[in-house]
Amino acid sequence: MSQENLEVVQAMGDAWNAEDMDALREVYDPDVIVRAPAGWPEPGPFVGREAVMRQWERNRESWDTDTFEAVGDPIDAGDRVVVRLIWTGVGRGLQTQLEFTAVYTVRKGKVSYQESFWDHEEALEAVGLSEQVARGDS
Repeated sequence: MSQENLEVVQAMGDAWNAEDMDALREVYDPDVIVRAPAGWPEPGPFVGREAVMRQWERNRESWDTDTFEAVGDPIDAGDRVVVRLIWTGVGRGLQTQLEFTAVYTVRKGKVSYQESFWDHEEALEAVGLSEQVARGDS
């Protein structure tokens, strides 16, 4: 994985956790496509930067505060970065945590495609890897 791709994905998480939606918007390619995991309330796909940002803003409205935390190190998959995430939302006396894996395709310094999976192994298979290969086992 190029250092640039890793920095783009890291910038996304940093922008989200800082609640800097303008910085987050700049990470996405204008023609980005985002696919939510199966069963997500708004099934998408979300096409174009503004549609994606509207979706993320709706998600944020559900919580007083929310953050993303990476579980483990990002996985190199060529022009894609695979990251297992925990999204924690707190608000109105409730707290929830959702674990999923996101696959980001980075081109020319922008995220051009993002797909999320509830199952980490399924995400790895989508990029031609297995859990064993991703861990570096032989």
